[in-house]
Amino acid sequence: MINRNNWRLVKDYIKYRAEIDQVSAKTLRLEETWLEHTLNWLGEKSIDQAPRIRPVFSDFVLSESENKYSSEYLRKLVSAHRRFMEWVSINKEGYRHKITPAWLKTIKLPRQPEEEREHEFVSYDEIIQIARTPIKSLRDQRIQAAAVLWFLSGIRIGAFVTLPIKAVNLDLLEIYQFPSLGVKTKLGKSATTDLLLIPELIELVKRWDQLVRSKLPDTSYWFAPLSPETGTFDRSIKAVGENRTSRAYKDLKELLDRSGLPFHSPHKFRHGYAVFGIKNFTTLAQLKALSQNLMHSNISITDGIYGMLSNGDKKKLLSSFSPATSSAPTDLNQKLDEILSLLKQNTPIKSE
Repeated sequence: MINRNNWRLVKDYIKYRAEIDQVSAKTLRLEETWLEHTLNWLGEKSIDQAPRIRPVFSDFVLSESENKYSSEYLRKLVSAHRRFMEWVSINKEGYRHKITPAWLKTIKLPRQPEEEREHEFVSYDEIIQIARTPIKSLRDQRIQAAAVLWFLSGIRIGAFVTLPIKAVNLDLLEIYQFPSLGVKTKLGKSATTDLLLIPELIELVKRWDQLVRSKLPDTSYWFAPLSPETGTFDRSIKAVGENRTSRAYKDLKELLDRSGLPFHSPHKFRHGYAVFGIKNFTTLAQLKALSQNLMHSNISITDGIYGMLSNGDKKKLLSSFSPATSSAPTDLNQKLDEILSLLKQNTPIKSE
């Protein structure tokens, strides 16, 4: 049984997150789902009894999980739980002396054995295979062009489905991820994104780009809406619905099935873009440009989140190392100094 007052507090918190913190609708839905675990943990007990409840929340979700949840998902559950408890302590009268800062510091997930997993991303060979897959319909052509553009740009799916035609400039190999154009970027960031110059892939994207420009105004979406009845462009749709990304996922699954490839989410194409750059760019200036293209504030974010190589690539790089051909110590020290300087500040270094 859920305590009704606890349920109201969660509703108040979600409203606060929407109005004051101004988080996205997607984040609100996720947080509300995560906090169901907090409500279940509290049960019929009032929230001021939380510090005395046993098992503690982290142990509760671990036992509840029974290996169903990944370590990353468990981390999100505990983080959402802590944020909610902090909010109650600070914003709701009568709780500050019961939900204390000292207790809040104890809300953490016990150290877990690290999961052995391969970094999932779309490889160069896979994107070429996707680009060469025969298409049978306008819907096929749309998702094929979309997948290729994801790989060439590293754009997030939420931004991509809101991208107007006028935000794509293939003459300059640029995408304008500007909220002022209606593009829904993460945290409302604005940036010009440069595409990787891979001729075969650029030509495929250009064919779709030329088609949508010949049929639709430049204010229409590049991932153009199609009529389910006729399979042709639907000019009547002027706004992106909440399920727009779902359409991309479904079409992508069908395309990957026909390509003979395992399913990769759209975000794994962004990972593929990052890994391709890290493997092929040789200067710090190029890596900084890659990081900026991903709309990251510094290289350490890019490397930490997206930079993990596959086991095969790691082995190939390490086995090819030879002390006889490696940089001299002075050159290596200079490079290390440049890297440390670059990580400490966002100032671009000079190209070599």
